[in-house]
Amino acid sequence: MKIIQSFWSGNKKKEDENYGWHDSEFHWMGWILSVNQLIKYYDKVELYTDDFGYEILINQLKLPYTKVHVVLNELDHFPSELWALAKIKTYALQNEPFIHVDGDVFIWKEFPGNFSSASLIAQNIETATDYYFFTWNRMKPFLSYMPSEMQDFNINTSNLSVNMGITGGSDLLFFQQYAQRAFEFVEKNKQIWKDISLFNFNVFFEQVLFYRMAELKNIGIEYLFSQIWADNLYEGFGDFHLVPYQKHYLHLLGDFKRNGSICRAMEGYIMKFYPDFYSNLRQMLGNTEDEERSPYSLNAEMVFKLSEEFELEVKSNKFIASDFLLKRNINNVSLNELYNSFLIQNKDFKIVRLPGFAIVEKDEEKSLEIEESNSVIRFYAIDEVDELMLQELSKPEYFFDLLKKMKLHLEDQNDEEAIQELAEIIQRKIEIYITLKIVSIYSNN
Repeated sequence: MKIIQSFWSGNKKKEDENYGWHDSEFHWMGWILSVNQLIKYYDKVELYTDDFGYEILINQLKLPYTKVHVVLNELDHFPSELWALAKIKTYALQNEPFIHVDGDVFIWKEFPGNFSSASLIAQNIETATDYYFFTWNRMKPFLSYMPSEMQDFNINTSNLSVNMGITGGSDLLFFQQYAQRAFEFVEKNKQIWKDISLFNFNVFFEQVLFYRMAELKNIGIEYLFSQIWADNLYEGFGDFHLVPYQKHYLHLLGDFKRNGSICRAMEGYIMKFYPDFYSNLRQMLGNTEDEERSPYSLNAEMVFKLSEEFELEVKSNKFIASDFLLKRNINNVSLNELYNSFLIQNKDFKIVRLPGFAIVEKDEEKSLEIEESNSVIRFYAIDEVDELMLQELSKPEYFFDLLKKMKLHLEDQNDEEAIQELAEIIQRKIEIYITLKIVSIYSNN
């Protein structure tokens, strides 16, 4: 099945435009990771873009698309906030079954086999909450044209839509009709574009209209996830520390792409597994006037060398300042998977507290102040158990020994239920420490 992606700059033809991300650099990293994961599983991964997208994604980042179509310049008369139009136009251009994958979606295995014969495909059903209804009720009085499919939205039980992180199928006629209706919905309300939130308008002419048209035409939709999510209550779609051993699909929708910790986890993954593309990005950003973005020139050989060096530093508990943060970022990738395997096997392992953070107190609350490369320092609030654990880890400690030492802090050391609860807390906190990059782990066996 053909995989397609679309990028329209929306007249924002600047390298430092963030497109809703935490920072512009992470926006471009998203494209690096998304396409590279797709081509691991699919032979045909094609890009639909405009001139600016071709210059950045192909000429500068050198992303490995199998084919590129420069066809989205003709959307430039639309406001950039109507970003979903580029996706919808791209759907309508297809002449064979396809799956469109957003640039903030990442996969670690093929999509389900039944997708190859599905009429329509989407990520999941989404139910509208008061958040969507409030947005719709503010917008609706201004609309001079309403598609018949949308007439009863928020009037009866028609409060469902789909999340279109992935979209596609074999019913190409439906996509032609859907695109016609969506563009009609947008263009016939042109006179009130300035009066409504165009960013929020995307939800209704893209996701709600898609679902309502399919429902009224009695066309079934195959979903990647059977779970129904509320429109603003998604969870777990940014869990980089759980791929690929527990999760095989991430989608940095909404606040996930604005979360600095999630974005930095994505950066570490790209550094380790796609260093050449990361270097292309750093070279591109190095041409800007932002002096804080010092380029990293990485390749597979360098990543291997840095990983080996850091492994020796962890085992000796002697860390070299040179490139420490870079080595720490690379080392952290997949460390949660190793940790999980140790727990499953009930295997002992050593925990080493890393430099690069400090405990600070403000307004009687304590936090970890954690250094980051190419970023501001970030903070993580801690409690008394954290303080005790970090104190015990002032020197490298075996996991089972740590459990025994922490047990001594219990008032009743013979309370089996309390001991079990403490052990579970410690396990969860170590996972957090690994994710925060304040500890590393290894086994002598």
